[in-house]
Amino acid sequence: MLRAPINEKDAAKERISSLYQTKAGLVVVGTTDDGFAISNPLLSNFYSQEIGEGRIISSLSNYKDNQVWVANEKGLWLYDTISKTQEGPFTSHGALASSEDTNDKLLSVFYHTKSDALWVTTRTGLAKLNPQTRNLEFVALNGKSGYSINIDDDGDIWYGGYSDGLFVYRPSEDRVIKQWPLSLTTRIVLDDNENAWLSTVSGLFVANKLTGDLTSVSEFTDKISDQTVVTWISQSKRGGYWIGTQAAGLFFMSKEGSDLSTIKVTQIKPESRLSNVSIGAIVEDDEYGLWISTIKGIAYLAPDLSTLSYFGAENGALSSGYYIGSVTVTENNTILFGGTEGVTQFTPSQVANVQWSPEVHLTNVETVSRNEQNGTTYQQRQRLDEVIELKDNDIALTIEFAATDYMNANELRYAYKLADFENSWRFTDYKTRTATYTNLDPGRYRFTVKAINQENEWSSNAAQLEIVVVPPWWDKPIWRVTITLLGMLLISSMVWLRIASLKKRSAELALKVEEKTRDLEAVVEKLTQLSTEDALTGLKNRRYFIQRAKAAWQNYKRHNHTFSLLIVDIDFFKRINDEYGHHVGDTVLVKIARILDDSLRESDVVARWGGEEFLILLPSLKVQEAFWVAEKLRKAVADYEIDAPPYSVSATITCGVADIRDYDSVEACIHAIDKKLYVGKESGRNTVIK
Repeated sequence: MLRAPINEKDAAKERISSLYQTKAGLVVVGTTDDGFAISNPLLSNFYSQEIGEGRIISSLSNYKDNQVWVANEKGLWLYDTISKTQEGPFTSHGALASSEDTNDKLLSVFYHTKSDALWVTTRTGLAKLNPQTRNLEFVALNGKSGYSINIDDDGDIWYGGYSDGLFVYRPSEDRVIKQWPLSLTTRIVLDDNENAWLSTVSGLFVANKLTGDLTSVSEFTDKISDQTVVTWISQSKRGGYWIGTQAAGLFFMSKEGSDLSTIKVTQIKPESRLSNVSIGAIVEDDEYGLWISTIKGIAYLAPDLSTLSYFGAENGALSSGYYIGSVTVTENNTILFGGTEGVTQFTPSQVANVQWSPEVHLTNVETVSRNEQNGTTYQQRQRLDEVIELKDNDIALTIEFAATDYMNANELRYAYKLADFENSWRFTDYKTRTATYTNLDPGRYRFTVKAINQENEWSSNAAQLEIVVVPPWWDKPIWRVTITLLGMLLISSMVWLRIASLKKRSAELALKVEEKTRDLEAVVEKLTQLSTEDALTGLKNRRYFIQRAKAAWQNYKRHNHTFSLLIVDIDFFKRINDEYGHHVGDTVLVKIARILDDSLRESDVVARWGGEEFLILLPSLKVQEAFWVAEKLRKAVADYEIDAPPYSVSATITCGVADIRDYDSVEACIHAIDKKLYVGKESGRNTVIK
């Protein structure tokens, strides 16, 4: 007798035509209508079935005597995990409608042991089972679709909605005592009689029903953000919390007492497929192992948190996966997960696991050879011996391979390497189980291939093939040495002649390059000077100043390094030009430019802005400090007698000062100090306006 995980309903529909057992103990079941299935009897420790002809198990809750309350699209059922029988449906009249879109659809069930009451969340509110009428009676939260539920020691009901938020309902007063505007709440875990952990599609939160505080865990860790879809949270026997997510991974969270600032979150097995699937529920068994329902099946994480195993349809689990939060554990430690095709139950201590170590085989070896007479090519299949020999006209070698992992064939990758030809492994997937090599040099090679599963675990078994490439006659040692010596002699002669010619040419080119380099350096230096300096005063020009000001602005925006701008204008400069002549005016410009440059720091930038105006950049100075600098410059110019033969000229300046922190751009700051300059001009000149 061969045992395979086929439930009663499927077995009644299938017409089995043949059975076959492989050397590894796998059972292959052939059917007349639906192809074949493969099962491993050693791992078939999961029992799956529909409840009350309902397939969609949205919620489970443990009752008494190893019985479980089950909510599906057909209503509410009481399922006996021992006899595998059910009683029901217990439901409202509206939920008995055949349409799955009925407003009374049951979403979550919760049996409260203390009050011996069964509470149910539906699409239209909170309901309670009346044991006398065997019907659900709607109690509160009318029109609020609920997804999750829990009850604290005060008897207050925590009701997690789809989109209406989270409610705390007090049955004794028939009123909602607290509400938070949260997105879909997938699970509610009570931390104490006041606080509850809330896993939602927009992160993980903790809520206090007395103070109304709602705190996001994202405030204390970057591992779980407000964009993380948190599907599960439960207390761990290790003293922390297990957190499941949708395609973001499995996490362990710990904290010191009630201090949320001490929260630490660690991702478990980040490289595993748990980081790419939706986690429905997590159950920690008595040995501290984790049983995890996912959208792909059931995973088991050993107590060392390192060894990870997966169980799918071949083990009796549901291939279509399991719903978020649809889980319960009975008194005899039977775990039940609810999914889209029924419920799966199992006892952890009875689940066997077999180490993954499939055999890897070479399935085909072919060569492509060239016909020496007419140059055409042809393919030839080689015998699968331990050693194959390739001749000099064999131009390509193709090796095909496969692993005997029938359960997970479409999830495998392969690593292969040709020793003495390549140092690193090459990788391919299950669709392309082929390695091709062309034009191998004469010698001996060893081809090795291994299989890799989704956990990046490499198979201990490997397929190998010895390859010998025979050299052509002219590539044998005696001829190779002879040809090499003749070639070396010819090459040496040519190299000697070439070196002599190159040395002569190199000397000539070196002289020309040196001369051209000097000319280019001079031109570059002159162009750089012309592009950044004012020809008359020798100060930096407007273009250079704008570049430096923009750089200072970026530094201010990025690092908050402030700076100030100072504009200087020579008073009555037109009168100097008219009275003494433009040559005296040029002398005044040059002298004042020198006074400004000599009176500033090396880090300051002074530039001729235009005509008799100068603009100064003062890094790290605030407006008051810049004002003092401007006063210093004003006094220096006023006290200086400018010698411009045959005249001696006195001049004054007017300044405008501004701090970049008061403006949203360099241009706005320049415009501001320009206005301040005109204020100084109108107030009598020879002054500084800030």
